[in-house]
Formats: sequence, structure tokens, C-alpha cells
Amino acid sequence: MVVPVANADKSKANLVQKLSTLDSFHPELSNDSYKEWHYFNIIDEANDLKFFVSFNVGGNQTEPTGYGIVLMAYMVGDDPGQMGGAQEYYPIQDVDVSDESPDLTFDESNYVRLMPNGYRVNAEIDGTDVFGNPIQIIYDATYIPKADPTLIFNGLIGDTPGDMNWVSAAPACRVEGSLTINGIEYNLDGVRGYHDHNFGNWDWGDNIGWDWGQAIEMNDDDPDTDVGRYTIVLGRLTDGSHTSDTGNRLLLWKNKAQIGIFQNVEFEYAMMEPFFAYPEYINATAQSGDDSVTSVFHSSSAMPIIIDPNLPFTIWELTGIYTVTGTIDGKSINFSTEGFAEYAY
Repeated sequence: MVVPVANADKSKANLVQKLSTLDSFHPELSNDSYKEWHYFNIIDEANDLKFFVSFNVGGNQTEPTGYGIVLMAYMVGDDPGQMGGAQEYYPIQDVDVSDESPDLTFDESNYVRLMPNGYRVNAEIDGTDVFGNPIQIIYDATYIPKADPTLIFNGLIGDTPGDMNWVSAAPACRVEGSLTINGIEYNLDGVRGYHDHNFGNWDWGDNIGWDWGQAIEMNDDDPDTDVGRYTIVLGRLTDGSHTSDTGNRLLLWKNKAQIGIFQNVEFEYAMMEPFFAYPEYINATAQSGDDSVTSVFHSSSAMPIIIDPNLPFTIWELTGIYTVTGTIDGKSINFSTEGFAEYAY
């Protein structure tokens, strides 16, 4: 597979031009099983805050059954009482996406724009959470890419099967803006952020699963940004029992440049007792020639994302600590940092 890479060292105009193609939408895939989304997250070290928002489109975009969804969730510390989330549906007539850019609009408060310096992300929900409790989340942020984007992989998923594509458009970002949760405002000043994009055709109830994770090393030396030297992204497509493998990747960046692409990654889990619903540890080991990387993720908080209560499918959104060791081009790598993971089945 050809892997297009946009060099972040070039002019901002050139980077934006490449992202316009790499990160655009794919309405030509539209049918009843079509799904596509932008995903953005942040880790705010100062406030021990983790947050993500996804802008989803799906279904046949030419029929009334097509839809848009904004989904947001937050975690403050590791206390289950300090996490929450909500989603809001939009009818197809409110969904505006482009096959020439990453731009998306649901309404004046929920949109994504590719700007000269990065992504402008705005999301707002003022309603009730999954438990029926009042919730208000307002997110206004700019994601400034600090690492090269890469088209990562595509693969088969499900018994039918379907196909999923995964584009890590902005694997390491400096994020500026604000997040307000139930009236409490958090100022985001150079915090770490990540953006990717998924699209394809599959059915949620078709024995599907995936592993995914990402982390950006914390920068303790620069007061203007939390974005450090190393970034890791990993993932694989599997079945609901996580025993098959239809494609996997582990990718590593140092500063702006991608320094490692591994295509044969072994995943091992130690499930969280006593419920065994999601892993306490996820170990990923990859080797290519003399290069090798081992990533150990230890989860500290978990939130279930229910796509459809009528289907047996759950995405566990996890946060925790990554410990990454290895050797690339004869040089050792060793860092530990907070990050996100997903365990879907």
C-alpha cells in the first residue's frame, strides 16, 4: 500500500493542501452500512483532564435514514464520579461534509474547519447524558499539527466482511482553546491533542472488534507546549472475541518525523477483574529487522460507549499510562506518558 506522508516541515499552505485531500470525506461510499467520523482528543496535564469529541456521519446520505452524530466524553482524574458524556443526533438535511476537505458542519455550534494553522473544532451539547442527568459541554479549540500525517491502513472487519479505513491525520497536536463542563471552564494552553479519521462500510452487529491506542510524550521543558518528542499510535482490526487479526499497525514519530512503521504487531491482554469487560493491561510488541518496539498500556479509567442499545457492541474508551521501549536505527527509545486506548467488541 502506498503511504502518503505530508511533510510538516514544509509551508503551512502545503500542509493544509495535503490534509485537504488526505482527511476529506467519502460520500461516494454512502449506503446503508456507510460510516465515517472525525475523532479529536486532548490530555490536559495541569487539570488531570481527558476529553474526546467525534463527529459522525452514516447511513445512506441521499436518503432520510442518513444521519449525523456529535459524541463527547470527559474524564477528570480517575474517579468514575468525575466522568460523563452525551451525544446528539442530526437529521441528514443538517449534515454538510465535503469530499475535497475535512470540513464538516451540523449547525453553528458543531463543526470542523481546516484553517491555515490547523483544525478549528467547535462542539456543544446542552441536554441530558446517558443516565438522563442534565449536562452541558462546550468545546472550542484549535489543533495545531506538530507531526507528519500518514495514511495508516485499511482492512476487513466483521463476518460479512466490511472494510474500515483509518487515517491518522494529526497524530500530535498542540491544542489551544477552552472546554466548559457544566459551567466549569478549563483553559487549554498548549495541551496535547490527537486527531484521526475513520471511514468505510460495515455493520455494528457483525462480530467486529478493534484495538487502538495513542500517546504523546509529555514535554516538561517548554512552558509553551506539553507536546514532547515521541508519539506512538497503534491499532488492529479483529473480531468480537479479539482472537482474529485482519490488519494491524504500530507507528512511531520523533518530533515531526515518522521513524517507525511496524506491520506485524502482537497484542496480549490482562483483563480487568472481576468483570473482565476490558483490559487492565494491553501489551503490543512489534519487530522489523533490527528495529523493535514494545508498548505496555496500563488502564486507569474506562468509559463504555454504547453505539446502539439494541446491538451487542461496546467501545471501551480507556485512559492510562503507556510505557514504550525499543530500538529504532540502533538508537534506544524509552518513555512513559499518559494516553488513550480503545477496546471494542
